[in-house]
Formats: sequence, C-alpha cells, structure tokens
Amino acid sequence: MRKLLSTTLLVLGLIVNLWAEKIDVFVAASAKLAMSEVAKEFKKANPNDEVVLSFGASGKAYAQFSNGFKYDIFMSADSTYPAKIFSDGGAISKPEIYALGLVALYSNNKELIKLGMNALKSDKVKHISIANPKVAPYGVAAMEILTNYGLKDTVASKIVMGDNIAQSVQFVDSGAADIGLVAYSLLKETEPKGEYLVIDKSKYTPLAQAFVLTKYAKDKPSASKFASFIVSKQAKAIFKEYGFETK
Repeated sequence: MRKLLSTTLLVLGLIVNLWAEKIDVFVAASAKLAMSEVAKEFKKANPNDEVVLSFGASGKAYAQFSNGFKYDIFMSADSTYPAKIFSDGGAISKPEIYALGLVALYSNNKELIKLGMNALKSDKVKHISIANPKVAPYGVAAMEILTNYGLKDTVASKIVMGDNIAQSVQFVDSGAADIGLVAYSLLKETEPKGEYLVIDKSKYTPLAQAFVLTKYAKDKPSASKFASFIVSKQAKAIFKEYGFETK
C-alpha cells in the first residue's frame, strides 16, 4: 500500500513538473521594485510557474540577447530596444508599453532639492549621479534634461555614471554623489534616505517602457500568460503605486 502511495505521489509530481514552466524575464532596473511585486502577484495565481527576473541596463541586456542570451520576455526602460528585437526577428509580439517612467532629482541634502535644478550649479555639488546614457534610457533622459535646462556643459565635469539607474540611486544613498537624476519609480514606495523632486516631463523624451515576447517564448504558454498579466489592471495598479504612469 505504501509503495502504491509513493508511486502515485511520484507520478503526480511528474505531472505537475510537466505543466510547470520557467520564465526568464529581463527587467529594466527602473522597474525592479514594481516588477518584483507584479511577479509575486502572478505567482499567487500560478504557483507552478517559476518567474526568474534579471535586472539591469536595457542596452546591456539587449547586447546579451543579441549574443544568444535566452530571455523569454524583454522589458526595457524605453521602446527602442524592444523595437530593435522585433525588427531583427527576435520577437513573436510587437512592442507593448507597460509603464511610463518619470525622472526625479534626488539628494540626501534637503536644502539642495529646494533649489531645484539650480542645485546642480552649486559649489556644494561635486558629483551628479546619472545612469550611463550609452546603455540606459534614463541616462539618455538625464542628458536631455541637462541640455534643456542649459546645464550640460556647466556640470559636465561633475557627472558620475552608474551602470544602470539603480546604481545611480545607490551613488546618492552612499554619499558617492551629492545629487542625481534618477528613476522616480525607485524612490516612490521605498524609504529614500534623502529628498526628491519630480522633473518636468516636458524636459525629456517620454520614457515609454515597453516589452516584447521573444522568440524563446514561442512554445511557452506561461510566458504569454505572464505577458498578459503585465498589462492587466492589477499590474497597472502596482506600477502606479511605484511611481509610474500607465496608459
């Protein structure tokens, strides 16, 4: 009887494993907090599916994907990289916007934030943290902001660049930078050490954060199911909680 029970449990376990799927998802660092919550909620309704989130700079992840890294879903901090993947034939879905990102001025010094963008010219500011614009859309946005405020050349020598926008926040938190232009989404629902000010959206190209289902998700129904959840009302509510705007 015990042997029969053990065999039955083994078979049931094999059946569950056959239906379970592992989904590899690249997520732009700006969406780290929000997507961790989104994946947690998805898991509640789909306990047999494993969602593995990898965070970083969109440009670096695009290079990884182009070199054969098998992300099933690619969630960028802009629409450019997903569009490239689609045009290169690496996606089975067109780019879809999941959130609209915002940039914030962030510092441990409350008095600097009171000065707004003029703070960047202050003698008290030795280092300004941004993400590397070569690989991070938020870095591109930061450079646009500096240009539109007429500060790009004035503060050029003060700029320090993080590999991704999460690292740029860490530079400010640690004191390695006095102030930074960072993702609001990494500050909204956390307990930031400093103060922040959301930057005027007209000063940079909209950060329409988009994703695609890649060619590696072709035979993975769970990947498609997770993609649908990303743009669901429930997920959009989570993105809003973390400081994103949604359509």
